[in-house]
Amino acid sequence: MHRSLSRIPIPGDLSFSTKLILLVVVPLAMTLAVTLPLTVTGLNRLASVIAMERLSDEVSIMEQQFAEIEERLDDVADGIAMNPILLGAVREGTNPEIVSSLLATRISLGVQHLEVVDGNGVVLAHEHEFDTGYDREGMYELYALGLAELETIIMVPDPEGWMLIAVRPLKDSKGLIGAVTVGKLIDSETLDLLNFGRTDPFLMVFDDGGNVVASSRLYADNLELIAITPDEKMVAMAKSGQVSLGTAEFLENEHRTAYAPVALGGGTDGIFGVSLTTSPIVGLRDELIANHVIVTAALVLFVLGVGYVVTRSITLRILRLRDGAVEIGNGNLSVRVEEGSHDEMGTLAHEFNRMADSLNEKNFQLEQVNRNLEMRVFERTEELEQTNARLLEAQSQLVHTEKMADIGELSAGVAHDLRNPLGAIQNGVYFLKARLVKSDKLITEPRVAESLGIMDECITQCDKIIGDLLFFTRISPPTYSRVNLRGVLESSVSGMGTPDRMTVVKEFGDEDVELQADHDQLVRVFSSLAMNAQDAMPDGGVLTISVKKLGPVAEVAFTDTGPGISPDELQRVFDPLYTTKIQGTGLGLAVCQQIIGKHNGRLDVHSEMGVGTTFTVKLPLKAGDTVTGAQQFAGPGSNGWHDGLS
Repeated sequence: MHRSLSRIPIPGDLSFSTKLILLVVVPLAMTLAVTLPLTVTGLNRLASVIAMERLSDEVSIMEQQFAEIEERLDDVADGIAMNPILLGAVREGTNPEIVSSLLATRISLGVQHLEVVDGNGVVLAHEHEFDTGYDREGMYELYALGLAELETIIMVPDPEGWMLIAVRPLKDSKGLIGAVTVGKLIDSETLDLLNFGRTDPFLMVFDDGGNVVASSRLYADNLELIAITPDEKMVAMAKSGQVSLGTAEFLENEHRTAYAPVALGGGTDGIFGVSLTTSPIVGLRDELIANHVIVTAALVLFVLGVGYVVTRSITLRILRLRDGAVEIGNGNLSVRVEEGSHDEMGTLAHEFNRMADSLNEKNFQLEQVNRNLEMRVFERTEELEQTNARLLEAQSQLVHTEKMADIGELSAGVAHDLRNPLGAIQNGVYFLKARLVKSDKLITEPRVAESLGIMDECITQCDKIIGDLLFFTRISPPTYSRVNLRGVLESSVSGMGTPDRMTVVKEFGDEDVELQADHDQLVRVFSSLAMNAQDAMPDGGVLTISVKKLGPVAEVAFTDTGPGISPDELQRVFDPLYTTKIQGTGLGLAVCQQIIGKHNGRLDVHSEMGVGTTFTVKLPLKAGDTVTGAQQFAGPGSNGWHDGLS
C-alpha cells in the first residue's frame, strides 16, 4: 500500500490530509471526465430517435385533425345544400332572405365563408366573418364544379392561412337552381386550437411558394406570426406527397421539423409543418453536464472543508454560547443554544438553556403582574368616567327641571293676570257692539264696526295664547283607553279642513294599530304636528303620514316637503316659548313632547334643508310600558323629568 502511494508523483511539502484529498478527488474527476462524453453522445442519439418518433406521432395527429375538419365541413355543406328555406329563397331570387339565412347559418355553424350563386353563376348573396383576400378566379372554378353537380372540397390560399372551401350544387324538386360554397379558415387561431393550445410542438402551414402563412402560438400569451425559415428541400418533398424530416430555423435556432402534405379530395392541396421546440433528452443532457460540474465542485469543496469543519466544531459551539449570552443580555430571553452531543459542551449548553428558561419564566410572571395592574387602572378609570357622565346627566336634568318649573310658574301667573282684564275688555266690546247696533252706527260708520271686529279677533287670539299657557302648566296624566291610531289620525287630519295646495298622503298600512293611550291628548298632538307641517309649506307640498308597528311600539311619522329646519333652530324646537312664527306662542311642540313623555313615549325630529322635516312619535302599545330613550315629564312646577328605560 505504501509502495503504491509512493509511486504517485505527489509533492512532498503537502500535508497528509491534502494528499488523501487528492487521492480521492483525482480518480473521481478522471472517472467523470471519461464517462460524461460517452453519456452525452448516447443521449444525443436517443434524443434524435425520440424526436423522430414524436414527430411521426404528431404528424399522424394533425392528419387526423385535418381529416376531421374536412369531414365536418362536408357535413355542414351537405346540410346547407338541403336547407329548404335557402332553396326556396334561391328559387325565388329573394336576396334579403338568402342573406338572413346565410348569416344565421354562419353564426350557428362557426364557418367563415358562405356564398350562393344562381344557375348562371351570378353571385346572389355572400356572408363572410371578415374581409378575405383569396383568389376569386379559383372561386369561379369551384362554382363551375358546383353547377356541374359535382361535390368537392379544395384549399384556396388566403393571406391569413388556408381557406378550406366545400362546394355543393343546390337542387330542388324542379332541378338545379345554383351552387353554394362553405369555407373554413385555417389561420393561426385555428392552428392553436388544433394544437390544443400547446407551445410544443409548434405548427405551421405554407402557401404555394413554400412560405409560412400561419402558425400556432410559440408563447403562452402571444399568437403573433414569427419569422420562420423552412427547409426548402423538405418542403418540395412534401409537395410531392411524401412526409419528410428536416429542420426549420426560428428564434435564431434550428429545430427538428416534419413536413407533411394535406390531402383533400384525393390530392395534395397544402403543406403543414410540425416543429419540436423542446426535447426532454436534450434537457437531460444539459442537466447532466451541469450536475457533473456541480458534483465535481461540491466534492472538492467537501473534502477541503472536512478538515476545516473538524477543527472549527468546538470553536463554533463556544461562539454559539457567547452569542446566546449576548442575546439574553440584550433582552431576548427566547434564545436557546443547540445542545448537540452529551459531552461537556453539551452539558454546558443544557445548563445555559435552563438558565434562559428560568429568566423567561420570571419575566413572564412580571409581565403578567404589570398587565393585571394596567387592567385594574383601566377599570377604575372607566368607572370614574361613567360616574362623571352620570353626574353631568343628572346636572342637565336638574337644570331642565328648574327651567320647566320656572316657566310653569311664570306661565300660570301671566295667564291668570291677563285673563281677567281680557274678559273685561271682551265684555266692553260686546256692550259697544250692542249699543251701536241699536243706534245704526255700525251701518253709518263701517270703520267702527271693522275696528270692533279686529279687537274681538285679537281678544280671541290672546285668549287662545292664555289657554295654551294654562294647558302647558296643567297637562294632566293620560286617561288610558283602547285607541285606534287610524281613527285618531283621521280625526286630526279632518280638523285641518281642506288644505290649500297641500296633498296629504296616508300610509296607514293594512293592519289597524291599536294601543292604550289618551284619545284626546293624541288628537291634540297629531293635530299640532299636522298644522305645523301645513304652516311649513305655505306654497303647497306633500304631507306624508305613516303608521308602523315595530314589536311592542307604534311609530307615527309626519313628513313634509317644506324648506327644512336649520341645525341651530333644530336644537331648540322643543324649548317652551321658542317659535319662528309671527303669531306663534312657542308652546305647541313643547306641549306635544310633554304629552308623549307622559305616555312613556318619545318625539323625535329630523330635518334636511331644502328637502323637508319629519317628526316621529313612538308610543308603547300597552300602558305602563316604556319606549327606549323616552323622556318622562313630571310637568312644569314639579320635580322634573327622567330618561325612561325599555
